[in-house]
Amino acid sequence: MRTIRKNVGGNHNLDVAQRNNGVPTNKEEATQAWHNFNDTGDLLCQKLLIEQYGLCCYTELNLADLSLHHNISAHFEHEQPKNLYPGRTFDEGNLLRCALDSDDLQRYSGNQRFGGHFKDNNPDLSYDPNLFISPQSANCRDYFSYLTFDGSIIPKAGLSQDKHNKAQYTIDILNLNAPFLKAERERWLKEIEEIIDELVDTNAIDAIANLVECELTLTPRCHYDINKAPFPQLQAFHSATRLLFGAMGEQIIQQHCPQID
Repeated sequence: MRTIRKNVGGNHNLDVAQRNNGVPTNKEEATQAWHNFNDTGDLLCQKLLIEQYGLCCYTELNLADLSLHHNISAHFEHEQPKNLYPGRTFDEGNLLRCALDSDDLQRYSGNQRFGGHFKDNNPDLSYDPNLFISPQSANCRDYFSYLTFDGSIIPKAGLSQDKHNKAQYTIDILNLNAPFLKAERERWLKEIEEIIDELVDTNAIDAIANLVECELTLTPRCHYDINKAPFPQLQAFHSATRLLFGAMGEQIIQQHCPQID
């Protein structure tokens, strides 16, 4: 999970929806109001994708690649669920872009689901803002580590018990170790690790630096679900890949795109 810095305000479609529907006061009103929302011209979708550098807010899947290679789309995610916080239904600060749309749920059911759709219907856990690690928090990346050998995400070693509990709760309520996510992380990280090992064996320092720049910095790309101009995007699983490259990765990020966090 990486930090998302939002620039809230001025979205025409949200403003129209708020005027037409008012501020919902209960679950039923929130559901109906959101059903009425129309993202004309993909204005909100585009803004969220730009803020998130093309990545899913929770899983760090690149949503353009997810659509292209897996035919999996995305949805507007209410970080604080609208059934519990109806007043935040049209609050841009509560809206993110997240993997899996309603059609994808026909293929991914039960523990195959992940992200916001799993959070809002988790059979074992209820949303608790005091435990949930928000991708909008400045230090969310510091709570997690990734296991290359099987693609798992785990609480980072050395956390206090309180922070460990928050990390594990967040992993569990979002089902961040769903089979699809683990398999994709494992494939991605093993490929990069194998390339790193080959380059290290030949002392190809410049090639490693070029690889870091390719994997960790921003590249203008189109998004296949919206008819908009290319915008800067990150590769999938940015936080996990960042850990693989260590100090060199941090140096190159600061050199080329310090704004990403």
